[in-house]
Amino acid sequence: MSTSLKRPRKFWATQPIDKVAIALMAVLTVIVVVLIALGGYAAARVREFSWHERQVGAEDTAFLFTFSRPMDHVSVETNLKVTPPLQGKFSWAGRRMAFTLDAPAPYGEFYQVSLETARDRYSAQNQGGVRFASFKSQFQSRDRALVYIGVDGEEQGRLVLFNLTQQDKVILTPPDLVVLDFKPYPAGDRVLFTGIDAQSYQQGTLQQALYSVTTGITANSPKAPGSRTGLFDFNREATAAKPAGEIELILDSDPYQNFKFDLSADGEVIIVQRVNTDDPTDFGPWIIHNGNAAPLNTEPGGDFAIAPDSRTLVMLQGQGTAIIPLPLDDDAPPSSEPLDFLPDYGRVLDISADGGAAAMVNFNQNNPDERYTESLFLVTNQGEEKNLLTATGTILSAQFDTTGRSLYVLSTELLDTENYVEQPILSAINLEQDVFKDLLALPPQPTINMSLAPDGLALLFDRMVPADSPDAEGLRSGDGRVLETSQIWLLPLYKTPAERLAGLPTSEIEPQTLPFTGVQPTWLP
Repeated sequence: MSTSLKRPRKFWATQPIDKVAIALMAVLTVIVVVLIALGGYAAARVREFSWHERQVGAEDTAFLFTFSRPMDHVSVETNLKVTPPLQGKFSWAGRRMAFTLDAPAPYGEFYQVSLETARDRYSAQNQGGVRFASFKSQFQSRDRALVYIGVDGEEQGRLVLFNLTQQDKVILTPPDLVVLDFKPYPAGDRVLFTGIDAQSYQQGTLQQALYSVTTGITANSPKAPGSRTGLFDFNREATAAKPAGEIELILDSDPYQNFKFDLSADGEVIIVQRVNTDDPTDFGPWIIHNGNAAPLNTEPGGDFAIAPDSRTLVMLQGQGTAIIPLPLDDDAPPSSEPLDFLPDYGRVLDISADGGAAAMVNFNQNNPDERYTESLFLVTNQGEEKNLLTATGTILSAQFDTTGRSLYVLSTELLDTENYVEQPILSAINLEQDVFKDLLALPPQPTINMSLAPDGLALLFDRMVPADSPDAEGLRSGDGRVLETSQIWLLPLYKTPAERLAGLPTSEIEPQTLPFTGVQPTWLP
């Protein structure tokens, strides 16, 4: 029996598909060797920078980098440069890095951002060569701008916008409409105000209507209104600016008189206190939402404010303050029953941006020793209550800074009990360190208004001078007296960045008189 041996098949004798497969493996082997030698097929890079060529405001608390690969954290954090510098903290989630600011970016600035070099995680672990595509970008903060009601000349009774960054002034409302009160929309592109025709104003009638007027400023707004949830949700879209001075009627005055109003933090809800001129028993708050106005189904009350969540109303009712849900959904109950009631407080002056605390006034009616004083309390959503200040006069206003770490208070002390002369005092309270500081004593005046800049760097307030003649005509102050003029003062709060980060304003800076006159100076957001 014979056995035959098979010769091994030569390479070139294999099937065509085998030839192709072997050739591909050889090519891939060469590619892998080259990639290992070079450290990767392409350099790591920044895929997205959330503030690229954007305008940001105080509500923009962090920017986001998205990288093409997982990065070495230290190399990125060490080499990232922002000019002018901003203080903050880094956090990471996979290929995304967020930089959260310790305080809002100062307004009126242009910022350069660069990341010249960094390592991806693979290169850092294996001591490989650094291959990173350098990155440069820029963004800017909003202009430093304010709105006020003019007192003199052609500005009298009209809403005026002054852009401090551009040194530009625009009168927003017509001469035949007297502005009584106003609140800027959150994007700064519009202002909500109550106004009355000039003739009716001089006659002392109260048939003011509610309007909005455009400022001419471009708005950067969230894609989803009011959505600031989630660490890495920073998407924004710019809304084209309308020309300044376009007026829209929001709510007329027939047959109701419109009084105090408030605008929600997302700009979607308005609450107005109204009284029916034909039936004075018909009074109470109305809600304006999605273009519709209707009475709010709750007990009538006094002073009120919309909470930062834009879904809750804080309102004086009876002997205390009620927290009332707003019926914004189609399936909302017909009656807005209070969610909570705070029996000791008669006014809410401000609520922190995160909704965690409120500055409220106790009139001390239950304390015989302090019956003729007012106390300012910090009330938290955890039920804590802390007395911050007791004034012998009146607590006029209080405002949290954007971070919620500081509270600025305008109160009065009684100088003359017989003539009841009060001196306004501006104070700052660092809530974290429990430090109280008087910043400025102001001359006695009929009333005074205060506004804290959105970046927390300066305060505005007015200095009203009543006319000597009781028959004088012109703009009236809150107590009904005709004004001869009213200066607007600007008070810078910090000398150094360290003071700002510590939240301890200095009392050594003198206020500056701005080159125009008006009342109710208010920063645009």
